[in-house]
Amino acid sequence: MNRFIINKLVFTGSGKVPAEIRLEPGLNVISGPSDTGKSLIFECLNYVLGGTRPPKEPPEAKGYTNLFLEIGSNGQKFTIERSVLSNDVRIFELEYDAIEKNSQGLELSGSANAKENLSDYLMTLLGIQNKKLKKNERNEVISLTFNILRKIILIDEGKIQTTFSPILTGQRDSGTSEKSLFRFLLTGIDYSNIIVQKKPEIRKAEANARISVLEHLIQNSSLNLKKDSEKIDLEEQLGKLTSSIEEELTRISVSNNEIAELQENRKSSWDSAVAAESKIDQLKEIVGRFSLLSDHYQSDLNRLDAIIETGLFLSITGDIHCPLCGSDHQHHRPDCVIGEKEISEVQDSCEHEKAKIKSLQTDLTLTINNIDIEISDLVSARQDYESDFKRLESLINGKLEPLVTRQKEDLRRLFETKKDVEIMISLVDQISEMEELKAVAKQDLKSKPKADKLPVGVQAAEINDLLKVIELTLQDWGYPNLDRIGFSEDQQDITIGNKNRSDQGKGYRAITHAAFIISLMNYCIDQDRPHPAFVVLDSPLVTFRAADKKIEDNEAIPEDMKIQFYKSLSHIETDRQIIIIENDDPPEYLLGQINNIHFTKDHSEGRYGFLPVS
Repeated sequence: MNRFIINKLVFTGSGKVPAEIRLEPGLNVISGPSDTGKSLIFECLNYVLGGTRPPKEPPEAKGYTNLFLEIGSNGQKFTIERSVLSNDVRIFELEYDAIEKNSQGLELSGSANAKENLSDYLMTLLGIQNKKLKKNERNEVISLTFNILRKIILIDEGKIQTTFSPILTGQRDSGTSEKSLFRFLLTGIDYSNIIVQKKPEIRKAEANARISVLEHLIQNSSLNLKKDSEKIDLEEQLGKLTSSIEEELTRISVSNNEIAELQENRKSSWDSAVAAESKIDQLKEIVGRFSLLSDHYQSDLNRLDAIIETGLFLSITGDIHCPLCGSDHQHHRPDCVIGEKEISEVQDSCEHEKAKIKSLQTDLTLTINNIDIEISDLVSARQDYESDFKRLESLINGKLEPLVTRQKEDLRRLFETKKDVEIMISLVDQISEMEELKAVAKQDLKSKPKADKLPVGVQAAEINDLLKVIELTLQDWGYPNLDRIGFSEDQQDITIGNKNRSDQGKGYRAITHAAFIISLMNYCIDQDRPHPAFVVLDSPLVTFRAADKKIEDNEAIPEDMKIQFYKSLSHIETDRQIIIIENDDPPEYLLGQINNIHFTKDHSEGRYGFLPVS
């Protein structure tokens, strides 16, 4: 839950020295004689936080036009600017001293009726949105706004002394909403979901309108129904259609599974045919290479045969010229003479090499023959795979897929028929519901009892914890002869002993009013209930004076209670804020513990008042 702490109030005008007060967490006391601007400060605070009436303009305030209120919330500082001349409001997400001429602000309206207004912004900042308060006995509701919440946190001098409850303003038309606000703060219960009881004439007019509309709708819906359409027959037909659809879905599933299996087999046949074709190509390439090798072997054999024939030729040609040197045989050089032995050795070597090559050639021929056989087998297998692929392709495309298409078409027709039947059943149900609504509307034409009265104010059982806080507060303030604090549900106010708070004199009404408001703030914060966490009280001690009469006269109260009042509040936690506006100063020994803004109404001493004076 977010809270507010007011840091600064500034009143500016063209050519005017700004009027400024700085406030702090905890207790703040603005004190001084009359006509120093204390009431003006209260009016400025009330107006800049959404009040409808601009502050009254004393002569010395002429020319002051714009109010700035710097607040701290959830670790961030905001400044609200509002003109006293119009409803214009601007919100700066800056502290006041950081605002410059070109600073951009969110433009809002101070009017609660505007679409984007200050009240909604502040409620969003607090985290309290979309809450409803009961407005009247017909259970009509209004939205909880900051303008409503403001009435229990800014208490002026007149209200603090009134005889009615601190949570009421005394305005007759707002009492219900003010009581429901009090209950919301204590319990967190709002009235968002209550049923509104309409005025009889409005209720009957709406009932007649509903009857007319329903009769028209019933007539139009009946035209779309087939004659003698009974819901029981339609539901029986729907059941049969549902069974048929399930059967058709099963058949389609079976067919699809069969197609998927055949497609897998078709793919396998295709892959096998492709693999066989690839293997055939590889083997043919190998046979081609082996044929080249066989040709090479034959070439080697031919070469060896040529060498052998050359040796034979040399051995039988003794008288011819030497083939090496060209000389006659009788003139041969010794180094070029080839003997019979050498010729024989060369011939033997060639024969040996021929034998080796022929052996390799035989093996190569055998290998080529085996590869040719394997190629023949692969060609036959490929033909089988291709034949199987074509058979499966024909089965899938020519039989199964057309079958599935027909089955899907049958299923589509079943679904359409089912949809038509469901629409018919829905029409029957709608007509039945409209007939019931028509009967209710006719009943609304008759007189109806008043709406049950929901509790709007706080019940005694809901306020016990707050009463304890109020009682402790008054004890700390030294309230004389304090008896047990109770609660009156009728007046929505506390009782002290056996007396209503309203039966006291002005002084005691003011001090108990202050105790009520401050205790409510403390209770809400401690219980994590919605509350801005600050209150402003104007003149809670205004009637304090020496007790020259007995306490029983119900008017005067002792002076020492004033001291206890300030002493107790000086210890308030810094997560909340109390702003007291009073004529008399707090005790001097407490000034170092609180924030005291003192006006002297003396040009020669201290600060004269809220507005600067020359």
